[in-house]
Amino acid sequence: MGIRDWYKGRRSSDRRRDEPVEMVRFFDAPSGQVVRIPATELRPGILQARIEGVDGLVWVAPDQLEPNEICHPPFDGDLLASVRRIHATFAEHCSLTFAQWEEGFRRDADPQREIARCVHAVNVYLTFAEDESDPVRREDVFRTIVACLTATPDSVWHVLATQALTRREAQRVIDRFFRGPKG
Repeated sequence: MGIRDWYKGRRSSDRRRDEPVEMVRFFDAPSGQVVRIPATELRPGILQARIEGVDGLVWVAPDQLEPNEICHPPFDGDLLASVRRIHATFAEHCSLTFAQWEEGFRRDADPQREIARCVHAVNVYLTFAEDESDPVRREDVFRTIVACLTATPDSVWHVLATQALTRREAQRVIDRFFRGPKG
């Protein structure tokens, strides 16, 4: 490689630095304010949510939110069986007990909808991880699904970092998740 090629490469990388930075809306829970931050500052675990009193979706750190009150009685029948399936499937990756899973759903305004979303997540997870022997790859499938559960299709990559799955493999999981149960 000659100096001219090196210089062309430097100039193109300099242009990348001059590109506009994508800014996103982030809810700062302690202040109750929405601020704009670079999307590159988002990290796995941050989620998109609708916050009462705030227009539209915003990114938020879940550890800054107060949990809702329990507003539904303990589940029975199909809902209880679904929560057991969610807990059993994700137990390898998530330390929540069955009781914590159920309590979380009972705090949700629409637990049937959230349980159905998580059952869909279980089905997608099993499609990609059930026969996977590598625990790191299974963890990546789980991380990808969690990102899908907590972000829009266009913003999943802001909060997803995989270790063993390639971007193409993770994108297949994302596509399957957002295609829905019959897609």
